[in-house]
Amino acid sequence: MTTKCKVGGCSSPISPELRDYSLCLDHFLDNVQERCGGLARQLELEGFRNPLRQAATQFIVASAARLARIGTDNPPKNQLARGRLLNAMLLLAELRERFDKAAHKAGA
Repeated sequence: MTTKCKVGGCSSPISPELRDYSLCLDHFLDNVQERCGGLARQLELEGFRNPLRQAATQFIVASAARLARIGTDNPPKNQLARGRLLNAMLLLAELRERFDKAAHKAGA
């Protein structure tokens, strides 16, 4: 039985690596992009706080591990999807760098 993406109107199948998210690859990558932007905005608005740092670290590690697993176990077939996968990894790396810089400035 093929499970479909939980996003309304999307009939794309869910890969085994994303089954617990109930999202297709495109919507998972959209989610990573949105959350990276949201965490970066929170950092800018609220400054470096330990709860924000912890949430960001957990998100970065979990998302990067999931993306790496997708890229090695079940890489996308088309070039655009592979590019989006790599872009998501770069967004996570950039977010981590922002938090590292903020931690350094805060003396944490």
